[in-house]
Amino acid sequence: MVERAPSREVLVRPRTLLVIAATALGVALTVWVLIEAWQVISWIVIAVLLAIALAPAVDRLERGGLTNGLSVTIVCLGALAVVGLLAWAVIPALVSQTTALIEALPGAIDDITKGRGPLGFLQTDYGLADKVRESLDESSGSGVLGYSTPALGILRGILTAVVATVTIFFLVFFLLREGRTWVTAGLDLIPPPSRPRWERVLAGVTRTIRGYVTGNLLISLIAGVVAYVTLVAVGVPFALPLAVVVAVLDLVPLVGATLATVAAAAAALGEGVGACLIVVAVLIVYQQIENHLLQPVIYGRTVQLSPLMVLISILVAGSIAGIIGALLAIPIAGSLQVIALELIEARRERTLARWGPDQP
Repeated sequence: MVERAPSREVLVRPRTLLVIAATALGVALTVWVLIEAWQVISWIVIAVLLAIALAPAVDRLERGGLTNGLSVTIVCLGALAVVGLLAWAVIPALVSQTTALIEALPGAIDDITKGRGPLGFLQTDYGLADKVRESLDESSGSGVLGYSTPALGILRGILTAVVATVTIFFLVFFLLREGRTWVTAGLDLIPPPSRPRWERVLAGVTRTIRGYVTGNLLISLIAGVVAYVTLVAVGVPFALPLAVVVAVLDLVPLVGATLATVAAAAAALGEGVGACLIVVAVLIVYQQIENHLLQPVIYGRTVQLSPLMVLISILVAGSIAGIIGALLAIPIAGSLQVIALELIEARRERTLARWGPDQP
């Protein structure tokens, strides 16, 4: 007779159940906070990136003999002055041209619906204009900006931009003032043998983010200027808002420049096929210069990611957080790569220390 092995009872302590429940509650609460406060969180992330980009200017002033508080104040006020000058130069024309563009949409749609103008073939050949007009009629024009009138939508957008700018300004200010203290306090929690490694990780992440932020803003500004000059030269109306759209879309790596070209070409088509072809040709040439000259020079020494990793990062981050996610995809992926490479190197060193260099 074969003896049966005694059964083993698994006892789960009440404390273990409480830990599991508390962990699940904490994860759910974190997800809820991220969803509810996503706009504020995006402002914080942008402020962190800008603070990292502005930190070298603060360090340079401190090396010149200024205090940290005075250096941070000068840098922040200088950055705010640059943003203010750009807003003073752009916003009035942007508001007026955008309002005129929105008010001109019904007439343009009416021409397309009747088969007139260069885009009339959309109605005569495909019947697409009827569908667009029905959609606008159902929403009473609110589908353009999400509000009852264009002016109200533009006003709310401007107010939101002002609030975001002021909030990000103060966040950047305090991050520059206290960020170094927080970083030092965090490094103090790391065991002394591991601290040099994490200092290298922090330096690599900072270098990656700083290079991407400054480079992307510069490239976007150049793209906007090229688009504006081209649109004005061929006589396309509403050149300024269209150039702003091109600059914003150009911030999104890989796909942004293509979307910007499509938007500008669609606007130029109203001035004729020749104007459309000129705009497309100029923007395509600029894209080639940007892809093969500007980006390698600016990103080559900071964000070293393969095109496949860039595309995957943008798709994943964009699906999670929209355009903000797409904008942050490359610096986040670059930072994770720095951390992963450092962890791999640490494991290799531990393996060599344990088995010796001659072991596989």
